[in-house]
Amino acid sequence: MADGSTIVEALTQLTTAGDVFFLVIMGVLVFLMQLGFAMLEGGQVRSKNVNNVMMKNVVDWLVGCVSWLLIGYVLCTSLNPSDFMAWWGNIVSATPFLENNGLELANWFFGLVFAATAATIVSGGVAERIKFNSYLLISIIITAFLYPLFVYLGPWGAGIISWHDYAGSLIVHGLGGFLALGAIAALGPRIGRFKDGVPVPILGHNIPMAVFGAFALAIGWYGFNVGSSLELGSISGLVCATTTLAMAGGGIGALITSKKDVLFTVNGLVAGLVAICAGTDIVSPIGGLIIGLIAGAQVPLVYKLLENLKLDDVCGVVPVHGTAGVIGAILAGIFGMTALGGTGQDINLINQVIASIFCIVYGTGLGFILGKVIGVATGGLRVSEEEEKVGLDLAEHKLPAYPEEEMV
Repeated sequence: MADGSTIVEALTQLTTAGDVFFLVIMGVLVFLMQLGFAMLEGGQVRSKNVNNVMMKNVVDWLVGCVSWLLIGYVLCTSLNPSDFMAWWGNIVSATPFLENNGLELANWFFGLVFAATAATIVSGGVAERIKFNSYLLISIIITAFLYPLFVYLGPWGAGIISWHDYAGSLIVHGLGGFLALGAIAALGPRIGRFKDGVPVPILGHNIPMAVFGAFALAIGWYGFNVGSSLELGSISGLVCATTTLAMAGGGIGALITSKKDVLFTVNGLVAGLVAICAGTDIVSPIGGLIIGLIAGAQVPLVYKLLENLKLDDVCGVVPVHGTAGVIGAILAGIFGMTALGGTGQDINLINQVIASIFCIVYGTGLGFILGKVIGVATGGLRVSEEEEKVGLDLAEHKLPAYPEEEMV
């Protein structure tokens, strides 16, 4: 008969194995969001640029894996060179990761899918005119340095700036959205987007593709939010419910303010999901619905504001991720209060506001600087006027997304 210590050891191993399985499955759901982004962005660009925008999503993942392995994962929690040296010494061998069913690498993987999401948000904003090699460098720097440093400064890292952000309204989405805003400002608008200062709509080529992409993102979001418990024993049905209701609220809010526009509605659905990330574990189901409604309603309004400022955000990533992330962080500080049905746990409205301001300044400022520096380093940030008119599929990749159209 097994003694008590043997039983405890077996139960501990079983719990650890369950946590590894949980992180891997939740991480795979978040990885599915790369498919969602590819389809949502691919549908919102013209047919001559579909391959290009999808290739950006592909390379975000490819270079993100390497950047996160070598630098990003450690930078999230440490600035100490010895910690980097120790990690680099470990990753050349399998042996250090045999303990606890490889739990550390499961945590690495779950962190990776979040980092790749932050980077890939930028691609939709700068679509249809940025050089592929320039974007590749931007993606590497975001995943290796800018995102991990933001994590380090915030509540998931050293906590130098403290706020409540359960699944990353600011840390992932707000940062990605405002990095995109800075890059958009550095890049300039597409040819023909503004005529005599007046916005000229440039329609995407496949609205159903964009709708499918939004739903793929929504499926992956359950991994994003529910998986942020980081262990099976802390999984929360409240998180599942508030995520679902914020999604519904986001779609309804955008449906109303856009007067039944399909693209704004599905982007509003995503904005609701972005906004609920911060407070999904501390607000009530009704609170989640209201947060989603507000986040979705602002999407068409902020998109038009950017147009008036002559900023060309092709896929609406600033309102969907940037401002929705800020709204979610601030509203978490409101609806997280016990007086409004929240848990009141680990929440301070002033901290949420300060963190939101910091995210806007950090993201927009570094996004603009990064765009300008990469532009100098690569001999220009954007493709030539002729290449832009031909389309980046042919100019950059020598392959059209729809070859039969080229034969007509």
